[in-house]
Amino acid sequence: MSCKLFLLLEYLALSSVILFQLEPRLGASNNITRCIDEEREALLTFKQSLVDEYGVLSSWGSEDGKRDCCKWRGVRCSNTTGHVKVLNLQTSDHEFARRKFLKGKISPALLKLRGLRHLDLSKNDFGGSPVPEFIGSLSKLRYLNLSCGTPSSKIPHPFRDLSGFEYFNVENSNLFSVGSLERLSHLSSLRHLDLSCINLTKSSDWFQVVSQLHSLKTLVLRSCYLPPINPSFIWLFNLSTSIETLDLSDNHLPSSSVYPWLFNLSRNILHLDLGFNHLQGSIPEAFQHMVSLRLLSLASNELEGGIPKFFGNMCSLNQLYLPRNKLSGQLSELIQNLSSGCTVNSLEGLCLYANDITGPIPDLGRFLSLKVLKLGENHLNGTINKSLSHLFKLETLSLDGNSFTGVISETFFSNMSNLQMLFLADNSLTLKLSHDWVPAFQLKWLSLASCKMGPHFPNWLQTQNQLISLDISNIGISDTIPDWFWDLSIELFFLNLSNNHISGKLPDLSVLKSDDIVIDISSNNFDGPIPPLPSNSTFLNLSKNKFSG
Repeated sequence: MSCKLFLLLEYLALSSVILFQLEPRLGASNNITRCIDEEREALLTFKQSLVDEYGVLSSWGSEDGKRDCCKWRGVRCSNTTGHVKVLNLQTSDHEFARRKFLKGKISPALLKLRGLRHLDLSKNDFGGSPVPEFIGSLSKLRYLNLSCGTPSSKIPHPFRDLSGFEYFNVENSNLFSVGSLERLSHLSSLRHLDLSCINLTKSSDWFQVVSQLHSLKTLVLRSCYLPPINPSFIWLFNLSTSIETLDLSDNHLPSSSVYPWLFNLSRNILHLDLGFNHLQGSIPEAFQHMVSLRLLSLASNELEGGIPKFFGNMCSLNQLYLPRNKLSGQLSELIQNLSSGCTVNSLEGLCLYANDITGPIPDLGRFLSLKVLKLGENHLNGTINKSLSHLFKLETLSLDGNSFTGVISETFFSNMSNLQMLFLADNSLTLKLSHDWVPAFQLKWLSLASCKMGPHFPNWLQTQNQLISLDISNIGISDTIPDWFWDLSIELFFLNLSNNHISGKLPDLSVLKSDDIVIDISSNNFDGPIPPLPSNSTFLNLSKNKFSG
């Protein structure tokens, strides 16, 4: 017994010694993770080169309580060395929409961040300075995003040495305005390349360069004015078959320049966007070999015919976007081809907007995964099929610009709690919705123009406080606008109440704060003085009313 007690005491004593020895090390570790003085000063020098009108970097400072740069907005440090490894000052979509971004120049003080691996300065305005050569000297950098706002310049020479570079996004930055892309071919570890909205008209070697990037997973060359690929060159280059996301949209490429290359690496493609090109004829059968495809966009081409039957057996297909083509045939036939196999279970988005498709809406009740359904601007007719009311995941429903007839009641929407966008305009529809109806959804976009809804102002709109776009023009309202309407949503940027018989006085409209707001209240019976108007409107139509003063 005494032996066991001795062993226990010995164990406790040894544990105490170990803990005592570890204690200062933990304290040292805590000191290491704090911001390194030299790097804090480098970041503050970088801040001084910027114009921060909206306090984006208000957490950055040298005063007490702000000295730990590892806690600053956009800064992340290594837990072991304390070196800054991430600087992410990307402007959020919300801030970017309100032009709350950084301006100024990119200071070479960033060179002192020797451990920097991730640099994202996208969606800011550095238009007054060139892309610094020093960025290419950040030897540990693996991720660079300078998209949307970076100034014009040629690619810095030191990029040639960054063979470990993995992510390179300079979308809409004019980084390459002319000439060869040969220097990019040395980035042997590159996995993501985005040169969207950069003029590559004279970059005739773009295809050859891309073919040498064997680690590439994502290639985005949207709106680059790409020169056509010479078909005789396609077989001379071992194009990477690792590519999973490919976006060549808006380059006016002909079918002959795209299909031979595309179908040579088709089995690995997950996301493919060939919209806004010059693809002609019917949809090629070769697409059926893209067995992993999740998203396919062939929008705004010149494709004809219908939807091939093989699409019904593409089990991974989530989103199929074919708007603004010349597709034709009965909608029931097209839907039958899509529902003949496993695609009926996987499809979440179907866009056939602005084609030449005819007939009524068939039963879509089996497409229970659908979140987006866009059938607007075709030649569809008949009543709205009740099967749509069972699509409980639906977020966007577009049926506008057709010849639908009949009555839609609130029971049609009873299962659509996820609906955010509803477009029924320019049909011959009647909406019968009770005065005290409380919808299950919260809409952001609503267009009911030329539907029959009057004579009372739709009271159910009072429940929709997230609207950013509202068009209830020409719906037969003969009423005044209730006071609650003008407080409905401060995010509203599009409002069309025109061609009704709405009377009364307008309140102070200057309280509508959205940038570039569009307001049309023409052809009504508003009277009294014209109130204060939004200073930031891009379109304002008050004509054909009874204003005085």
